[in-house]
Amino acid sequence: MVSGLIPLPKKRDIPYSGTPDATLESVFQHLLSHQDKYFLYSLAVFPLKHRNLLVPPYFSTFSPCTQGRQRTVAPLSMRIPEEKIEEVRTANDVVEVIGAHVQLKKRGKNYVGLCPFHQEKTPSFTVSADKQMYHCFGCALGGNVFTFVMEFEKVSFVEAVRTLAARAGIALPESEAEVERSGEVEQLYNACRFAGLFFHTNLTKTDEGRTALEYFRSRGFLDDTIRTFGLGYSMQSWDALLARAKDEGISPEHLLKAGLLRQREDGTLYDYFRGRAMFPIFSPAGRVIGFGARKLRNDDPVQGKYINSPETPIYYKSRVLYGLFQAKEAIRSENNALMVEGYTDLLSLVQAGFQNVVATSGTALTEDQLYLLGRYAKNLALVFDADIAGSQATVRGVGLALEQDFDVKVVELPQGDDPDSFLQREGAKAFRATVESAVSFIDYLAQQFQRAGALSTPEGQAEAVRQIVSAIARMKDELKRNFYLKHVAERYGMYESVLFRELERAIGKDRQASRVAASSARRVPVYQSDMADVTPARTAPISAPERDILKLMLEGPPEVVQLLASHISTDELENPNVQTLVSTILGLMNESGPVNLSAYVESLTDPELKSIVTDLALSRYELSRGWSAMNVEIDEPDPREIARKAIVAVKRRVIQKEVERNQRELKEASQRGQEVKPFVLRHKELLNQLRSIEAPSFFPADSGTQ
Repeated sequence: MVSGLIPLPKKRDIPYSGTPDATLESVFQHLLSHQDKYFLYSLAVFPLKHRNLLVPPYFSTFSPCTQGRQRTVAPLSMRIPEEKIEEVRTANDVVEVIGAHVQLKKRGKNYVGLCPFHQEKTPSFTVSADKQMYHCFGCALGGNVFTFVMEFEKVSFVEAVRTLAARAGIALPESEAEVERSGEVEQLYNACRFAGLFFHTNLTKTDEGRTALEYFRSRGFLDDTIRTFGLGYSMQSWDALLARAKDEGISPEHLLKAGLLRQREDGTLYDYFRGRAMFPIFSPAGRVIGFGARKLRNDDPVQGKYINSPETPIYYKSRVLYGLFQAKEAIRSENNALMVEGYTDLLSLVQAGFQNVVATSGTALTEDQLYLLGRYAKNLALVFDADIAGSQATVRGVGLALEQDFDVKVVELPQGDDPDSFLQREGAKAFRATVESAVSFIDYLAQQFQRAGALSTPEGQAEAVRQIVSAIARMKDELKRNFYLKHVAERYGMYESVLFRELERAIGKDRQASRVAASSARRVPVYQSDMADVTPARTAPISAPERDILKLMLEGPPEVVQLLASHISTDELENPNVQTLVSTILGLMNESGPVNLSAYVESLTDPELKSIVTDLALSRYELSRGWSAMNVEIDEPDPREIARKAIVAVKRRVIQKEVERNQRELKEASQRGQEVKPFVLRHKELLNQLRSIEAPSFFPADSGTQ
């Protein structure tokens, strides 16, 4: 039926006869469990009218949550009134919705079951009927009824609202114009999918395509690699794609909007990619959204070894990582990602056994790309080309990665090498050893300054240290910053106090403003019906006092929240996520009064913040029911007392930190023979502050804490 590079499922694997539509659904179920292996099979074996049954579940019309019923794609741009969203939320009990897919058992006030988002043997998935929320203490996913449907079905928020509205029999407003726009976007996906199949067929089934196939094989790429990444070839013709699209009923207008055609001044259209090796670019959920094309002929009139698809409504090159679709599970399981620059670098590494590789695909690394990658891991090794441009890209990438809370290292290759050339010459074992010996960003920056001769003068050393401290200042984790500063102080024989003052200057006086801005920063747009798997990355733990403060802010009585607000500044909080959440909670309270917990969770776009809130709201630690059985009365904790102790603990930590800093500066002043009296007086002042916060008079009687 199909030959060449396209794989076929064996008869023993699936009950496939090749004809009836009823059999197609059984084929579909088989393909869902072999998405990577049979990626192109679904595009080649069946006519266009059947292909919607065979694509991955996150963009097909078949959904496990709808139990096989056909559903139309909801328009992402459709704006649903807030009152309707609230009506849908109220009409759908989270226990009932989740209970339709997860076997839940009542435990105390809550329900527990095996998490549907990761494999586990002991139930850690908790659902609260009172709070209408869920949280998994194993994988940290959590949210409300809308979030569950989005994660479980891999759909957008609007589609989740529509699914739950249909379940509850609630009518939602429709807009023909918006439905039409939504269908337009889907047509662009179809156009790119068609082009990907066309290019791959050219590569594997035409005489002209043999040139590109020989090129790929000369780079050492095996058939399985070519198949997995859907590599192809664009014919040396002005209208090969255009003509085939017309035969298949694909609109030239959609091909043009998808960046596959160009328009001449007289209005006629022609193929954009001609006579080039093709690299399909996938979204995180596996939909073709664009292409990279490599020059094969010396007489190619188009400038540039590589050209990419122009930006379209579904492709933004600064928001895409090449290979992420294929690598995301390996990145998540290894909790580490290798980042290279080019397509062939990535393919060579994957073929050599490195599955956790992504590429910037010829663009400078961006914040959006790092945010996307951060969904799967927060450990990153940069493996860029060992030349001037590669070094500059590495230095810039280090700074961006630190800002995005990555633990970043640099893999240093011999001068003039790129990952592909090093791998071809030295082999996979040598490359792995090089990766394992990756250096910290501090050591890399220091080596760059040393190679440039900057460390040979005091002025150069000062500038080098200043640049390194500036890089450290981009970290959000204060504890990490302190440890790295100690490392720099030891390496260069400098006083820590000097480096801390430089750090404070680098961070700037607008630190709090930047934190608030970061909390509301835009996120990478999720394409229609194209939800990527999202697991919140693990971050620094939150101290017990700050957990108490945040929990009371979310659920405490108004007088306790007021007590916290009047005694705690967000600057005094250590965890940046707690700072962000407390700031937003106070802002919402000032605007509209008490916070609706479920609605607040829904408003959080950052999975990490959402996970923290659901974790606190559904804490697994409750009073045992055994106390009631024994007729023993246990006093409920007093939220005012908890708040007061948390405030004291936070302020004590801040003061003790200042005491340590003052003592360090006193010691250094003494060693230099300078006056130490100001430091002694400051020490007494800090001790008085400690006594003050621990005295009962610190909380006025009218605060309600006495």
